[in-house]
Amino acid sequence: MTPVRRWLLVVFGATLIVATPVAISLIPASSSVVSANTLRQQIAHSSTLAWSGAVKTRGTLKIPATNSFGGISALLGDNNSLRVWWRDPTHWRVDKIRQTGETDLIRNGSLTTSWNFESETATMTPYSAVRLPDASDLLPSRLAKRLLSGATAAEVSRLPSKRVAGLSAAGLRLNPSDPRSTIDHVDVWADTASGLPLRVEAFDAADSRPIVTTELTTVDLKKPDPSTTEFIPPPGIKIRRQNSLDVAAGANAFAPFVLPNGLAGLKRHGDAADFGAVGVYGSGPTAFILIPLRRNLSDQVRNQLVKDATASTTDAGTALKVGPLSVLLTPRERGRGIFLLAGTVTPKTLEQASTELRDTVTFR
Repeated sequence: MTPVRRWLLVVFGATLIVATPVAISLIPASSSVVSANTLRQQIAHSSTLAWSGAVKTRGTLKIPATNSFGGISALLGDNNSLRVWWRDPTHWRVDKIRQTGETDLIRNGSLTTSWNFESETATMTPYSAVRLPDASDLLPSRLAKRLLSGATAAEVSRLPSKRVAGLSAAGLRLNPSDPRSTIDHVDVWADTASGLPLRVEAFDAADSRPIVTTELTTVDLKKPDPSTTEFIPPPGIKIRRQNSLDVAAGANAFAPFVLPNGLAGLKRHGDAADFGAVGVYGSGPTAFILIPLRRNLSDQVRNQLVKDATASTTDAGTALKVGPLSVLLTPRERGRGIFLLAGTVTPKTLEQASTELRDTVTFR
């Protein structure tokens, strides 16, 4: 083979590598005739699907951060690159990739492992269904399932199909009808064949840009090997074992409060077996979490809230609204706990919940 022919083959090969993804993205998506409600049901049933792939997320919310809640600020206010292996809802791995390193979150049955490459530290804790959001909650499959939870046929409509991660994806729009919700609408695109959500965008009424976007950029619908969700500690690393995943999981297990079954007209959500001192009220885009805080942590949170010029203080507590996220910290009162309420509901809804909480929370 002459040098010229060899050079032409190299150029041709390089052109194929670069052009193939572009060409795939230019292929029109197959149209989908499935109804909006049927597509909603397909998405709801897709949570058991196995897959692997790369995910890009983008958040625009600038949330005041403390040490205990800093992870939420990074999730909802930054861009994130994730690599995911999802065998089933109890066996998965999400690697968060940064320029300075990588942080992996691995669930293997009842055990959760957080592995930080930079510090060479693995932290192992029992899995808890009651916890703060983590990187796994921003995956299109999980976010779509949560936001569509409780949606009715009247609240969903079809969007044009598009191509996402090389697959034809059917579009669905959720327009919440509950006036207590601060989410204007949610757009989801799901694989036409399997129903797996591939892209999710959530909007509030004040901005034409999504407040949160999460999208698969590559996807493989084959079940990952079991080894992908097993953590084998490298030699010489530090291993820490903790009783709870985060401040919410710890409070749910150990704080001495019994919460009411409903607040502000929203029912307590979740499995009764997981009910403790932390509560989630409502579902889908109309929901908030309630967490009891220790005195020192509540002081840190209150100090962060009042730094914002838009924060307000009433008898119900110290309140702040960031985009569609409403936050309220109840007052410090003798003989009562201090609670943080946060969610995609109106500030008035949180004020009502705070007022009702005074008369309904008890000690265990």
